[in-house]
Amino acid sequence: MSSEITMTTNNPFAVLGVSTRDDRVRIMEAAEERADILDPEICSQARATLTNPRKRLEAELGWFPGTSPKIAEQALSTPVAGIDQLPLAGLAKANGLAIAAERWTPSNTEQLGSFLDRLSAAVDEVDLTQVLREVNEDREIAGFPAFSSAEAAEDVLRDRRQAWRRSAMMVMERTPTADMAEAMFILVDRLEAEKRFPLFMHELIADYALRAQPFMAREVEGAERLVDKARELAGLRPDALPPLFDALKELLGTWDEVTRPIQLSATLLGRKDSDSENLAFAVRGLSIDLYNDHRLVDEARQVSAMVGASFSALPRIATQVAEDAKALEKLAAEAAQEEADLAYAVDIGTFSKSRLAIDKAGIEWKGQRTSLSAVCGVRWGAVKKSVNGIPTGTDYLIAWTDGLSTTTAEFKNGAIFEAFVPKLWKAVGFRLVDEMVSTLGGGGELRFGNMIVRDNTVVLTKRKFMGSEPAEFGWGDVSVTTADGSFVVNGPKGSKASASMPYREVTNIHFFELLVRQAFKNGRVRLSEAFA
Repeated sequence: MSSEITMTTNNPFAVLGVSTRDDRVRIMEAAEERADILDPEICSQARATLTNPRKRLEAELGWFPGTSPKIAEQALSTPVAGIDQLPLAGLAKANGLAIAAERWTPSNTEQLGSFLDRLSAAVDEVDLTQVLREVNEDREIAGFPAFSSAEAAEDVLRDRRQAWRRSAMMVMERTPTADMAEAMFILVDRLEAEKRFPLFMHELIADYALRAQPFMAREVEGAERLVDKARELAGLRPDALPPLFDALKELLGTWDEVTRPIQLSATLLGRKDSDSENLAFAVRGLSIDLYNDHRLVDEARQVSAMVGASFSALPRIATQVAEDAKALEKLAAEAAQEEADLAYAVDIGTFSKSRLAIDKAGIEWKGQRTSLSAVCGVRWGAVKKSVNGIPTGTDYLIAWTDGLSTTTAEFKNGAIFEAFVPKLWKAVGFRLVDEMVSTLGGGGELRFGNMIVRDNTVVLTKRKFMGSEPAEFGWGDVSVTTADGSFVVNGPKGSKASASMPYREVTNIHFFELLVRQAFKNGRVRLSEAFA
């Protein structure tokens, strides 16, 4: 063997240019010859190792046991791509690939993936019993005593396994990170499709995961920022969510490409990929909040789909996302039905048409639209008209305000009025009742006309000679009724105190009436406990 070839590795066999079948005399001669061209100390150490039956095992397992000297010499000069053409298998092939890759850099992802696949397959073929048999066959030819300690050989083989891992990692480190990630992604997908996954590949993926940690940490931070921003905008500007979703989808797609080998390895080994699971559940949490806090069903489904696509290799995540998808589908169907139940539109007028409409986006009258979330007050009512005692029809009014401006729809069609008012209740009524409960329960007060409402008391107007004065009573001491198109609250008998709020004129009085009557029905003396 030439010195140029043998110096591709520091194995003692390579240092001295001898084979596993050379005897002690040949090793001694080679040490003397090489001392003229190499460091004598290195040659002396190599000789001492190869002539000591126990010490030489490590060198033997790092070389080509059971292989002819000619094939071993060819392996030293064969590039990575050509190792498969040699009659090498198991340990000898793994060593051949590792030696060939010492100064080799893959030129593309296919070459890197092929090398890792072939190395893993070769390592998985290594059988301790066969290796010891081949070592002892070579020793018999070389005149060295057989090695019989399987336990000691197993320890050396374990070290050799670490050397193969280091060899693979050095090749990956000489490869651009993006190419390395792409090669690993393509490789594990192919291995999974072919229903084979060498055990050694799991060890390589563990090393790969260590190199990927800085990237993964940055991606998690980026995802957390996007999730936090999406939560912030969901209640304020849901229309601004799409760009955030696009960025999150791209981030998760990159995460999947980089970590899929890690995810798949963990799954096959029955372990958890904590980094991926934590990220998956963090993003899933956004999906849940989008629905629970803001009723954004479509947006929640979109985020859930991202999680499903990027973490499909993790069974626990896949199962959870499937359950989420099923639940969101049901919620979406219910939301669609609610939207259909809420939607109403009609053109009023014979010649000049005025559109009155309501849907989940808002309320419209004569082209002026108010979003449902902005509506803070509503009133409605009807007035029957007559001339000389003869009914001439009924005037209907529906009005709503966003706190800045008020929109008033007036018309004469009773069927439209009867159809539209229930839609208002669904659209804003229950929300406004909840807000009243919250205000009163928090110690605040409400005003309806000249009546002041507190959680456990109400201030009415008490009539007196030549004037009036306010009078406060507990809710357990008053009564309510409806009279002349108004909601009336009466003080205790003989108190001469009352308050009358016309439905057409006093904002939200219909909703307040519901709250009071519910409290009375349940025997509550605090309005905030009406529904408790």
